[in-house]
Amino acid sequence: MSLQLKFDDLEMSRGNTKLPKTTAIFNLSSATDCPSRKLGLCKLCGKCYALKAERQYKQVKPYRDRQEQYWKYSNASAFAVTFRNAIVKMRKKPTHIRFNEAGDFHSQECVDKMEDIARMLKHDGITCYVYTARQDLDFSKCKALTINGSGFRPTPEDNIFQAVEELPVGELHCAGNCRKCTLCTEKKSRTIYIKIH
Repeated sequence: MSLQLKFDDLEMSRGNTKLPKTTAIFNLSSATDCPSRKLGLCKLCGKCYALKAERQYKQVKPYRDRQEQYWKYSNASAFAVTFRNAIVKMRKKPTHIRFNEAGDFHSQECVDKMEDIARMLKHDGITCYVYTARQDLDFSKCKALTINGSGFRPTPEDNIFQAVEELPVGELHCAGNCRKCTLCTEKKSRTIYIKIH
């Protein structure tokens, strides 16, 4: 169960059964309205856990829709400032923001905006990372944002997150528990395998 945060109109959750409470979670869209799904770029549409949650729990999609509205109508500076102001009062402050637990980038403008947020928050010791299937976008200017490409490497420094039926021996595997692992939060040009289940 994740802890819900709301400050001004910026809503986030913190932690869940796999993520530590030091990781804030923000979605650019719901899984139902996922741009990658609509463009046919997602390889896991039939096994999308985010979509399953939206169908199973009535409150999930409206929550992600509110996040999408905030994303579309705020700029990078407003996002970073509002986030900074909110965490000042927290005893255990977030060290990471995971973008796109559900959904994906709408456009190149979203990539550039997220990089700006990552650059601003890096000065506060906060790492921003994202998962994406949008191999049609340009990530070459992303230096502060860690990007995990679904089946592709967004930049030479970023990670490939590869879903497979059987995990290859001798390779890096997703532990399935981000409380114990930080592979996806670091720009290390890794290929990380996860078993489809």
